[in-house]
Amino acid sequence: MNKSDASGRGWMWGIILSLLAFGLFFIGFAIWTFQSDVELMYDNYYDKDVVYEQQIRRIERADALPLKPKLTYRHASQTITIYFSPDMSQRDPQGTFLLFRPSDLNLDRTFPLSLQGDSLQTISVPDLLPGLWRMKLDWSSENVEYYLEEMLVVN
Repeated sequence: MNKSDASGRGWMWGIILSLLAFGLFFIGFAIWTFQSDVELMYDNYYDKDVVYEQQIRRIERADALPLKPKLTYRHASQTITIYFSPDMSQRDPQGTFLLFRPSDLNLDRTFPLSLQGDSLQTISVPDLLPGLWRMKLDWSSENVEYYLEEMLVVN
């Protein structure tokens, strides 16, 4: 056997082993992706998508308000303050405030909207974990629905 035959076989086995390794990697990756659990943000995402057009209208109405409600988080007192303009608070808004944690649905909290006297509501949140939260205010006033959403990053 001459030297060129031996080196040719080395290349052949190298290519075969590389293709085999690639194939095994691809099959392993495919099995791993099919076994991964996909967590949706909502269990009934299709129903939420169907009514999203109404949600867009609520957002547009809230954006059109001359004075939108203000959502403020105070780290020192660990409270969230919802402030409505005097004009809006005289119309007796009804609704809910949702504190939404995108990374863990089990941490979401919902509070009823109940303004105290001078157009504001204070919500105590002493155990708010650091990270990204979304504050979602959904309310109606005089049979007109509104929606406001703001991001909150807790350090």
